[in-house]
Amino acid sequence: MPPKIAVIGSTGLIGLEFLKSLAGGDYQEVTAITRREIPSLFGRPFIRQAIHDFSDLESMRSELKTDVLVCALGTTIKTAGSQKRFFEVDHDIPLTLAKIAREEGCHTFILVSSMGANAQSKIFYSRVKGQLEDALKKLGFPRLDILRPSMLLGDRQEKRRGEFIGKLIMQPLSFLIPWKYKPIQASTVAAKIHDLSTATGEGTSIWFGKSLFNKN
Repeated sequence: MPPKIAVIGSTGLIGLEFLKSLAGGDYQEVTAITRREIPSLFGRPFIRQAIHDFSDLESMRSELKTDVLVCALGTTIKTAGSQKRFFEVDHDIPLTLAKIAREEGCHTFILVSSMGANAQSKIFYSRVKGQLEDALKKLGFPRLDILRPSMLLGDRQEKRRGEFIGKLIMQPLSFLIPWKYKPIQASTVAAKIHDLSTATGEGTSIWFGKSLFNKN
């Protein structure tokens, strides 16, 4: 039987790309957990949109009764407004929702992290990503897949000036860049998530570089 799947970060570049790529029958049940309705998904009745303001995470427990939970939630320090708020969005919220999902029997957690994630990093962004990864490993998910993409390519609703400039520089030179640092299309990451969400086996796996571009 196809698994039930829920997605956190449904309006972001990867979360929305993943949801748009789905077809009816891919999963037994698809729940997009989001702060606002996503009009582009209205024509997909097999995707249920669960609207929450994320102020009461416990109220989301029913949506977290799922086989697979995908977390593509993330922001920037500029958008968040402070390091404290960034930590809440990129660490505390995903971790709390993961705990609830695990309590409800969720088998697989798929995290979209970031290249360079390291709990000991001197870079705040990378350190927070690494701390979340380490905390998730302690929750006891039978299967934990961590994706560490480099620069993401795609039509992001939230414009990021630094990322835009980086794309202009890196895309033409992609063939010269080592696999670990190659820019990657959001659609490629979404395809990897789809592949992993229906994969068999257990354990913790970290996917980066060339392994993100390949099927299992």
